[in-house]
Parts: sequence; C-alpha cells; structure tokens
Amino acid sequence: MEFIKTMRKREFIEMTLKTIASIFAVFIAIILMEGMIYSIQLNALTTKASTNVMNSTSTIAYCFEQKEDEYIVICYNPGATNDGASSDWSCNPNSKYTKEQCENLSVKEVIFRTPNAFELVMTPIHYVIIAVLVLGVGGFFTYKFIRLGKEYNKIEEEFKKTGTIEIANQ
Repeated sequence: MEFIKTMRKREFIEMTLKTIASIFAVFIAIILMEGMIYSIQLNALTTKASTNVMNSTSTIAYCFEQKEDEYIVICYNPGATNDGASSDWSCNPNSKYTKEQCENLSVKEVIFRTPNAFELVMTPIHYVIIAVLVLGVGGFFTYKFIRLGKEYNKIEEEFKKTGTIEIANQ
C-alpha cells in the first residue's frame, strides 16, 4: 500500500508540474501573439495611414522619434468610430514634427512615446479569448487530475480486496 501512495504522490506532482508548464506556455504564446498583433497594427498606422485627425478637446497625441528631432504623431480620438472614422487611431506618416511642434499641438494631451499594446490593440474580445484559453488548459488538467485520482482509488480498492496490484497497459 505504501508503494501505491508513493506512486500516487509522484504522479500528482508530475501532473502539477505539467499544468504549471502548460499554463506558462499558454501565457507566453498569448504574449507573443499580442506582440505580433501590436507590431502589425503599429506598422500599419505608421506606414499605411493617410490622415491625422486632431481634436483639441479629446485627442491624445503620441509623439515618438523616428530620427534625430523628427517625430511621428499618432492620434487617439476616443469615440472616433462613431463619427464615421474607421478607427479611434489615426496617423499621417508623411507629416514629420519637431519636438517643439509636438509640444505646441492643440490637443488634450501630448505623450512622448508610442502607445503600448494595452492602449493600441487590446480590446475586451482579446481578454475573453485569453480567459477561454487559460480556462481551457486549466479545465483539461482538472479533468486529468480527477481521472488520475479515480484510477488510483480503483487500484487501492483492488489492493484491499485481493492484496495484489495489477497494472494493465491501456
């Protein structure tokens, strides 16, 4: 019986390590995918966009340096999609600004950095997908834990009845 308890303990530790490694791998994959989406979106804004929508009451201007004292401005206009625009974000990569010009933009706020992934591409849909993936992996391993526990309970019952352990390859 001591052998069964030792094996059960070892298998549960092994399953716990597999669970931790799998959830960690899912998080790494999610981070890489979000980074890829962010990179694509930022590249599209800074190379393919053609207009820069600036509103003095609601626009947040993200100014980031491309070359020495040459800035590109990405504008965030919350709710712009309701005004007929295709996105809340706009940029005109052909318009280059100096630092002084960026500081004097007539917008709500000027920020000297690129927008991060949480600001640019993360939407509630992304969070739902992340939760489903993590819960899916967690649910799979919960099922495996329950199944493993039931198998060891059967082995223990059989050992109590017959005094032998029969391990079959399945």
